[in-house]
Amino acid sequence: MKRYAALIFTFIFILSFPEFSYGEINGPALTKLDNHSMRPNNNVMGIHIGEGIESIASDTFRNQINLKFIEVAPGNPYFTSFSYCLYDKDMTTLICFPQALDKAEIPGTVTRINQYALYGVEPEISNAVKDTIKNNAAKRGVEYEYLRYNTFPYANKWPYTCEYPLTN
Repeated sequence: MKRYAALIFTFIFILSFPEFSYGEINGPALTKLDNHSMRPNNNVMGIHIGEGIESIASDTFRNQINLKFIEVAPGNPYFTSFSYCLYDKDMTTLICFPQALDKAEIPGTVTRINQYALYGVEPEISNAVKDTIKNNAAKRGVEYEYLRYNTFPYANKWPYTCEYPLTN
């Protein structure tokens, strides 16, 4: 009877506090992320990318429909986060705008957008983000770029030849 009571309490606790759903991506063997690194999970609301992550495939976060924020460890040399979105380290490329995020500030340095950065984002928000990035590019005197690379850093550093490689 005590076991059932503990299970019911745990279940109610989890349902009562969904904001505590949090995923951390890091580990000694995990340095590359792709769509096999994170299976579709409707409970994940936030991701922390550790210092050891070196590359992220463009479709890694594509099916995380409740994802509201992405954080990056300050010591990561390849990626950064700002306003809960994922960028390359120099903040010129938007890599991921979380699907459940309803607003974010886009830095003026962003002039490029990743292929799946706005996948699943509401059309009004998606269009506003694209317009902001296009305006940033025009203000900086550079061309707006829509990147179709498979990974960040770019595809020439990805050691696999298939479109959806498996991680270690």
